[in-house]
Amino acid sequence: MLRGKGWITVWLGCLLSGMMAVQAQQIEGLVPRFERPTGRLVLARPTQAGAFLDVVGRRAALLGYEHRAFEVWVYPLKILRDLRLEFQIADYPVPLSGEETLAYIEARPEATVLTYSHAAFTVRQILYAPVHEPGIVMLLDVQAVRPLTIRVAFRPDLRLMWPAGLMTGYLGWNEEGRFYTITEETRRFAGVIGSPLARDVSVQPYQEEPKDLPNRFELEVTPELAARYYIPVVITGSVEGIDGAIATYRRLLEQAESYYRQNVAHYERLLDEALQVETPDPTLNTAYAWALVGIDKGLATNPYLGTGLVAGFRTAGNSERPGFAWFFGRDALWTVLATTAVGHFETTRTALDFLRKFQREDGKIPHEISQSAALIDWFEDYPYPWASADATPLFIIAHADYWQASGDLDYIREHWDALVRAYRFTAGTDTDGNDLVENTGVGHGWVEGGLLYPPHEELYQQGVWLAALEGMEAMATALGETELAAEVRQRAVRVRAAIERTYWLEDEGFYAFATWKPDGAAAPELFPENTVLQAVPLWWRLLSPERARRALEHVGSAQMATDWGTRILSNASSRYDPLSYHHGSVWPLFTGWASMAAYRYEKPHIGYQALMANALLTYQGALGYVTELLSGAFNRDFGRSSHHQIWSEAMVVTPLVRGLLGLDVREGGRVLRVAPQLPAVWDSLRLRHVPVGRDRYALAIRRTDEAFLVEIIPEGEAAPVSLDLAPAFPLDARVESVTVNDRPAVFEVREEGDLQRVRIRVPVAGPTTIRYRMRPGTDVYVAPEPLVPGMDNRGLRVLRVRAASDSLLLVLEGRAGRSYTLQVRTPRRVQAVEGVMLSPEPGGYRLQVRFEGESVGYVRRQLRLPLE
Repeated sequence: MLRGKGWITVWLGCLLSGMMAVQAQQIEGLVPRFERPTGRLVLARPTQAGAFLDVVGRRAALLGYEHRAFEVWVYPLKILRDLRLEFQIADYPVPLSGEETLAYIEARPEATVLTYSHAAFTVRQILYAPVHEPGIVMLLDVQAVRPLTIRVAFRPDLRLMWPAGLMTGYLGWNEEGRFYTITEETRRFAGVIGSPLARDVSVQPYQEEPKDLPNRFELEVTPELAARYYIPVVITGSVEGIDGAIATYRRLLEQAESYYRQNVAHYERLLDEALQVETPDPTLNTAYAWALVGIDKGLATNPYLGTGLVAGFRTAGNSERPGFAWFFGRDALWTVLATTAVGHFETTRTALDFLRKFQREDGKIPHEISQSAALIDWFEDYPYPWASADATPLFIIAHADYWQASGDLDYIREHWDALVRAYRFTAGTDTDGNDLVENTGVGHGWVEGGLLYPPHEELYQQGVWLAALEGMEAMATALGETELAAEVRQRAVRVRAAIERTYWLEDEGFYAFATWKPDGAAAPELFPENTVLQAVPLWWRLLSPERARRALEHVGSAQMATDWGTRILSNASSRYDPLSYHHGSVWPLFTGWASMAAYRYEKPHIGYQALMANALLTYQGALGYVTELLSGAFNRDFGRSSHHQIWSEAMVVTPLVRGLLGLDVREGGRVLRVAPQLPAVWDSLRLRHVPVGRDRYALAIRRTDEAFLVEIIPEGEAAPVSLDLAPAFPLDARVESVTVNDRPAVFEVREEGDLQRVRIRVPVAGPTTIRYRMRPGTDVYVAPEPLVPGMDNRGLRVLRVRAASDSLLLVLEGRAGRSYTLQVRTPRRVQAVEGVMLSPEPGGYRLQVRFEGESVGYVRRQLRLPLE
């Protein structure tokens, strides 16, 4: 028998051994602290209640809002919703919710870090989706002055993505593994959530009546434990039963650090391999880089369907529709014009291969494909897969664009049958022989509802069809399909003529929205609304330059252009509604169309305003990403907007690369066209990894008071390329000579819109310097209006800038009662006129323009300032 101190010693020894055993058990499976590597991109700010955030990989997504709960998807499954944290400090009687302690967000491509702050603790919630794994990892970086209990609450919500239907989920607790299992009747679909420290505090005994309460588990964290470990929580799912979900759970837990490092490496490689752009504007540079990341996060891998581009992300809430996180034809096809432009050819091929796989026998390309399509008769029982007509010509456009940039003719040859069927299908939709393809009975072009619906022959549809014909002819010619090339060429001539005679409104100065068939009408009538959709054929410079430039002054005016983007419909229309989906709202997609169209027709001030409107959206709302649509009246996205919309990201990239920079690769990767339209205040520009076929080039531009210099250098071994260089200058600039590597070169000067282009064509086989010796001209610059949530439209609109030999013509729009400031860059003397104040400054003038008027709306002014 033990007595006295001996008994106490043994008791203490047993207690200590038990505690050590418990501690060892707790430590097993935890993630030892490691110095987290960081990539080059980060955006951070204090949190904003209701701002969207997502953590997305190829196979899984965490979606939610700052100061609200999250939901988790493992495609095609919704695993859980209402995921929240709660904190209980030792000796504090009242718990603290995550919503009330959340203070700061740090968004990086590899992870999002949320900081919860209290006088007694700081908890950083590190959230990441391993790029190619079906799960989400949460690492809790805890600093605390007292022991802290972290409660993780959630509601299991095992469902297939819309529209496959609901399942009855079952929740179980695995005490040995410290995780919950979420299963359903067939045991085919499953999810797991857990942590090595997890202690269940919510699973009810079987005999109790079920209650609608969140499930919870607790994590007991001492300061000593937190100093050595990250506390992991892992969420996974599987379409191959619970064993698959558990295996993934254990893999992510065991390799959490490795997956974090792989994420960093993936996005650094993504940015390294893309076209790299360094302008004088760091805000634009960062928005461009984030847009590349945002597009890449749109690639989703479905276990049944394969990998393709989804449209965008938003929470599903109680539904099975997480924004538009399933596959869309036209969304992907507008997006790959950006991935091709930056040299991400593999992404382009992945998206095209996916759509080709589901092309209908008659050639039509799907409009949308649910992530649960393989589990239902999606293509026969539902109207959505074939709802639109535009994806089919866009399929041709995207292939032609890929071939022109990459030179990969073998890929086009492999897809040729699919392309010919797509061409025949769309050609067959001109049932009345008027050379305009139809939407009636085929599918919507752009507008799919609202007061502009239903169009019969939408201008948008004619635009993508004419661009498809040009691309089809180029590909057919390259493949030696001469008869088809001739057929397509002749059809394109007729289509172009039909567009001009049908849609142009001479008195109004714009292209009408569509034809339509009102009830009882025997023949189509013109639907003469002024919309941004006219920018689509202008994107490819398909229509009359004189008419296009007149139309663009409508698109760039305050009736359509807002500080946060471009409305679909002029606000002067009786059909305009700023809260509508299709007759008044702002879409960054529309804004990108407007920007590209303006740059194509040498209206760079309109193009730049639209480009920057999209770029600035990167920094509001979903940090790092661009939303789907916003109000036409106020700078506020819709609640049902997909707040990370993939083609919205593309409309930062494409207008910058193909518009402002004027990069365009032609003739199957053999010709590089560089036709920049630089803002007046930009004096330098550096590009790396400019993709030309299989090769890459570095390019630098520098502007001085006496010269405009362009340097192009092959990066490594490169085949010779023909450089078609055509920078834009103000109309009063004078180019005296052009040299290539100090040798005189022949150049051509042509007036185009508000500018003149000075063009040379020169072979490049090594480092090449082109010098324009010149007298600079006169241009203006307006800084983008800062975006403030809830603001109404207030920025200056610069619609025309023409610097002649004796005067500077400005056509401007501003709010009545306001004054605006412009920078005038010129070597010449400028004289003021009524309502204008001039202040000399280095390199030109600061110009202040007053807009008089009794209303609070926009007023147009035409100014002619004398030049000496």
